[in-house]
Amino acid sequence: MSAHTTNPRRRRVLAALGALASTSCLGATPPRSPRRIVVLNWELTETLLALGRAPVGIPLPDWYASGIVAPPLPPGVVDVGLLYQPNFDVLLTLAPELLIVTPAHAALMTPLQRIAPTLTLGAYMSAAQPFEALCAETQTMARALAAPDHAMALIAATQRGFAAAADAIAATPTRATRPVIVAEALDERHFRVYGAGSLFDAVLARIGLRNAANPRDAAGRPQDAPWPTNAAGSATVALQRLFDVPQADILLVGPLHDDLRAALGASPLWRALPAVRERRVSVLPVIAAFGGLVSMQRFAAALPVARATLDNGGGGLA
Repeated sequence: MSAHTTNPRRRRVLAALGALASTSCLGATPPRSPRRIVVLNWELTETLLALGRAPVGIPLPDWYASGIVAPPLPPGVVDVGLLYQPNFDVLLTLAPELLIVTPAHAALMTPLQRIAPTLTLGAYMSAAQPFEALCAETQTMARALAAPDHAMALIAATQRGFAAAADAIAATPTRATRPVIVAEALDERHFRVYGAGSLFDAVLARIGLRNAANPRDAAGRPQDAPWPTNAAGSATVALQRLFDVPQADILLVGPLHDDLRAALGASPLWRALPAVRERRVSVLPVIAAFGGLVSMQRFAAALPVARATLDNGGGGLA
């Protein structure tokens, strides 16, 4: 055995480097519960907050407040720059003990790992079974925080929310039998529709609502979808294609800004849609399509409220 490997100081240095490497690799867990955490993603920030921890920094906090909404971001969280172009000087100043990143940050991993150990999450957003993957990643994050019980409580609360929404839907059978389209209005002529492979579709299935973008037969077997979806479970659809699903209620994910609302109201094609003519359109709150379990709880809770509004003739966009 060489003198280099038996030198006590060298052994300590090698052990420290080994520990750093193990905590900086993809999906690894730091050896102790980190307190100073920077998250380079808004949806993962939601999960961190839902697990009872607040980050010291995230990109563009105002975007979190407007696009994720809940849990609310506490005051004092530092803006670390853009999602994929963080300010490294700010990161160094914050002295984080953990950086939570996504697979899209792969090109930045070397400089990021020089600042702090990294934990890579967010693959659930393009997983074939996104809800199951979201639950698994929530547990992974909780283990990194040495708070596994927080994840179990969050998952249990989400399941209870789904059950309550399912009960509310089932209480009025017509609400369960009419299919829905969940979409975002990109402009007055194009919509992002959520189908198979999306979190929204997974929640719809769990609370007993049929997704017209992901049709199934009476036995629950998948049928040909009207529009193919991408890896994230969505499809960009021209307005006229909504005529392909005339029986579906239309649920638009907020926000629907006044100018876009006015443009839709002025569109003869929009006004001709069966759902619009029959006042079967509802605007949901702002809910992140790729958000965490809190977002999915909010989505589930909003659905029976929206369907009750439609049943009572309040489904217009005036």
